[in-house]
Amino acid sequence: MEFICEALTDQQDVSSFTSGQVSLDDWLRKSARDSDGRNLTRTYLWHTGDGVAVGYYSMMPYFIERPTLTKKQGRGLPDRIPGYLIARLALHVDLQGQGLGSQPLASALARAVGGARELGGRFVVVDAIDDSAQSFYLHHGFEPIQADGRRLLLAIKAVEKFVAR
Repeated sequence: MEFICEALTDQQDVSSFTSGQVSLDDWLRKSARDSDGRNLTRTYLWHTGDGVAVGYYSMMPYFIERPTLTKKQGRGLPDRIPGYLIARLALHVDLQGQGLGSQPLASALARAVGGARELGGRFVVVDAIDDSAQSFYLHHGFEPIQADGRRLLLAIKAVEKFVAR
């Protein structure tokens, strides 16, 4: 199945999107356009050409406080480290379990690499919503931040390798 990934617009249909996580579904329907319009996030919608959401992710610039990192993660870095937060990433329930989640993740990581090349940034950060999401991100090379096992990060250098695959 081929997917189109494009910035969220008013013409796309998000009304029937169901990921199995009510908070992710509600945010897409009720808040994503407003958040993007206020330049807080950028949301990218996945569809099959008809504009009907089958997945999405939202990203935003982010700062990581060095004291929250492990010594290895924070070695030689300033107190506040710029990066990118994948604020939300979800697939429609009908597509889950088919190994498709790595596609929107790869797209989000490619955007982070582009941002880092243009503007700088050391890490991509995610907040896993549950154990399944945490396992997904760990499988893709993310590692926990010292202070919070659900908050994970991946160095941009590692992201560049992931995106190059």
